[in-house]
Amino acid sequence: MFLTLKILHVLALAIGIGGGVSNAIIGAVAGPKDPALAGAVQRRIGRASFVALIVLWATGFAMLALGPGAAAFGLWFWLKMLAVVALTAAALRMQVAVLRGDPAVARLARPLGMAATGSAILAAIFAVLAFG
Repeated sequence: MFLTLKILHVLALAIGIGGGVSNAIIGAVAGPKDPALAGAVQRRIGRASFVALIVLWATGFAMLALGPGAAAFGLWFWLKMLAVVALTAAALRMQVAVLRGDPAVARLARPLGMAATGSAILAAIFAVLAFG
């Protein structure tokens, strides 16, 4: 069971980081040429990445429940969790703006996307340092 959770966790991480990088490239390349199409594609990728983030939380909690628990982990684990909370805040803010049809979505996309992707990369680095 633990191995299955870990596989799902890593796959969700790949989807999330890949989505962030993809959205940055789409914004830079297609955004200036066709903002409506680029935005539509970015929203779908963003939604898939957000679902992957939910899977990350669920599998992470499940692995903690099956393992020694959070108290058994050191500083790197807690730094990873701080990065995950930052990632979640940025992703949640963006998803709320998109769902509400907030006109500030285009203005928010770049800084929130950079914050989310940067936080996800830090979380991955800290996870490797925490778990080997």
